[in-house]
Amino acid sequence: MAFLEKLRFSSRVASLTVRVILGASVILFVVMGLFTYHDMVTRTTFHFEKQEERAFEIADTVMRSIEYPMLDGEMEAVQVNLERLNTLKDVTVVNLFDTTGTIRYSGLSENIGGLDSSEATKEALRTSSLVKGLELWREEKVLYHAMPIPNEQICYKCHGAEKKILGVLTVGINWAPIEERIAAIRNREITLGMVSIIVVGFFLTLFLTKYITRPISTVTRLADAISRGKPGFEFGRMLKCWEKEKCDKNDCPAYGKTDIMCWYVDGTLCKAQPSGKFPEKLDMCRKCSVYKTHVGDEMVRLADSFKHMLYKLKASEEELKRSEELYRSLIESADDMIYTIDKDCNILSVNQYWVQLTGCKADEVAGKKVTDVIEYSNPDYIRTIVKRVLASSETISSPEEQVRIGNREYCLDTKYKAVMSDVGAAVLIIARDITEHKKMEDQLFHTEKLASLGSLSAGVAHEINNPVAVMLGFTELLLDKFPENSKEHEMLKTIERQGNNCRRIVENLLAFSRIRHKATADTDIADDLQRVINVVMNTLLTKKVDLRTDIKEDLPKVRGDGQQLEQVFLNIITNAVASMQGGGTLTISAHRSHDMVHASFTDTGHGIPQENMDKIFEPFFTTKEVGKGTGLGLSVSYGIVKKFGGDIRIKSQTREEDKEPGTTFTVRLPIAGAGNRK
Repeated sequence: MAFLEKLRFSSRVASLTVRVILGASVILFVVMGLFTYHDMVTRTTFHFEKQEERAFEIADTVMRSIEYPMLDGEMEAVQVNLERLNTLKDVTVVNLFDTTGTIRYSGLSENIGGLDSSEATKEALRTSSLVKGLELWREEKVLYHAMPIPNEQICYKCHGAEKKILGVLTVGINWAPIEERIAAIRNREITLGMVSIIVVGFFLTLFLTKYITRPISTVTRLADAISRGKPGFEFGRMLKCWEKEKCDKNDCPAYGKTDIMCWYVDGTLCKAQPSGKFPEKLDMCRKCSVYKTHVGDEMVRLADSFKHMLYKLKASEEELKRSEELYRSLIESADDMIYTIDKDCNILSVNQYWVQLTGCKADEVAGKKVTDVIEYSNPDYIRTIVKRVLASSETISSPEEQVRIGNREYCLDTKYKAVMSDVGAAVLIIARDITEHKKMEDQLFHTEKLASLGSLSAGVAHEINNPVAVMLGFTELLLDKFPENSKEHEMLKTIERQGNNCRRIVENLLAFSRIRHKATADTDIADDLQRVINVVMNTLLTKKVDLRTDIKEDLPKVRGDGQQLEQVFLNIITNAVASMQGGGTLTISAHRSHDMVHASFTDTGHGIPQENMDKIFEPFFTTKEVGKGTGLGLSVSYGIVKKFGGDIRIKSQTREEDKEPGTTFTVRLPIAGAGNRK
């Protein structure tokens, strides 16, 4: 396992060339080492067997040399023969033992009568069989052959017939010269093997380097250059087709290209080759001399394939970049809020209009909750929508979504769609700001309603006016017939007073029905405001209302009739005073904003409830007690202002909203001579 770990580590740190050469060297070393080892073992075994055969032949020779003297009973001749045999080269021990293991005769006379400690002799005496083995004798390694001497029939006359063996002849051959020869053979084999490994390894390394590792390394560098976006790396020499063919067609798509071969280029203008697309044209291009000259081995073709891949990738990348730039341009130039959020409602991306509308930079809100920027009426609304979109992959529309961004209320037409992003499933949100459009719709609806009510009121007013006039006429006649202090006179005065109220209502209705007529008069709004202030000053003092004014100097004239605008201002001030029971502060201001003049009336009254805001300008709508208001004042005022191209805007807070109560009416009128801007 440790070896495998080291091998893995070396594969991480070593280059391909080093690993290929090391791998080939290891294989070569193992293979040739095994062959060398096998040859060495074979040769050693062969020499060992030869030496054993020689030792047996010497022992057999000794046996034969003493056989006849022993049969003739000439034991002195046996001793002489053993001493002579002991002088032979490599013969170390020649002993003749009896059955008790005592040396009876020996090549060395001083050994006679002694006991031999040889294990081979003892084994031969015990088993009555030939025994051989290596043993130490006087610190020398000796190969013993112990041969039992059988008691044959010819020996019965001297030794009797009962004994199985008469003794043992032990011959010892010196084994040191044999080991030296075997060691010499082993060293020679090892040396030859190492030299062979070095020589073969050297030429194998040259071959692998030239034909395998060097081309692979070159292709690797080419791939690395491609991955780094550096297509200038050359694998060998780039053949220029226009130079080889002496071509002057500089309008050919392949002309002048040094990063790709011509057969990869679409629409070439070759004489004999097709001008189609790769790879359909390749079969014909293989017949071209340019292709035949350039084409090489697999490495060259692999390098060309890499370059073709890079060529296609660059083309695709440029097309993708153009598409992405177009897409981004469309997204950034859109007049809609376009943004994406993940499943946890975290903001992933926003477009420029989103930044413009919210006032938050894209890098500042990335990763934040969308509810940190956009306040929904229901906090769980957006989370519910996101879960539903991601679960069903359907597009969900929310035509009139009421939200708050910063300090402003918006009405959005929003669509939610599931998309895939870098972080996985996400929701694409496209929200169009329809706040102004919604206001215009409401104003249009309100205007149409006023027009209908105006037509109706005109007819009703004419129908009521004549009976009221008759009633007032007869009332005047009857008043003359009763004394002033009489009960009848008092009742007639009540009838007259209520009849005049009816006449005033009829006049207001007629005025409401006539405000659609165009007017082209110009007036000084500052003077109009001042005249109204002079009229209401005593009333303000009586009602304990503190008046504050901020009317800018040099205000331009506005389009409108002075008397009608004074009526508008008077109606607004009257309503403001009525809302401040017990006193308060009324602030009247006027200033210019672009091509409009704004006249604002701010009171500290009880405010207007939210549910009444859409009904303020409706005819006959009033919150005053019965008999104290007709509900036509603001309707008439609104019609007058709209007639001159302006509008009236309201901001109001009630005490229930945990803020200081009060209401601000802002009358916006176009400057005389300017376009009609609403």
